Amino acid sequence: MFAEEILIEIDATLDSLIRNAETLKGADLLDISDIEIDAFQKTQESLLHHLLHMDEAFETKRKNIRIPNKKSASYKIQEKLERFEKLKVEISSSIERVSKKHPILSKRRGKRLLKS
Repeated sequence: MFAEEILIEIDATLDSLIRNAETLKGADLLDISDIEIDAFQKTQESLLHHLLHMDEAFETKRKNIRIPNKKSASYKIQEKLERFEKLKVEISSSIERVSKKHPILSKRRGKRLLKS
């Protein structure tokens, strides 16, 4: 796989992580079943593992060859990483608000959502 292909794969994986996090952020946490939370968690974990794998592959390629437009691709990826991290913080805040309003919501459920 060429370095540019790896960057495209990283970019697509970040898009998926962001899309999933935005979907969860927009959902009513009280209406989400444990099965849906488990599916979300597994999907995010899988995407994160894939992202790490692609990052390792990119680092290996980067050591061996010079990438044209490296700054441009790196900038886009950095923006998406920052966006994903911001979404994780927002989801955490939402879980905290829901937990305060509805103490019945299990702590285990909130912890699972924050793992990704």
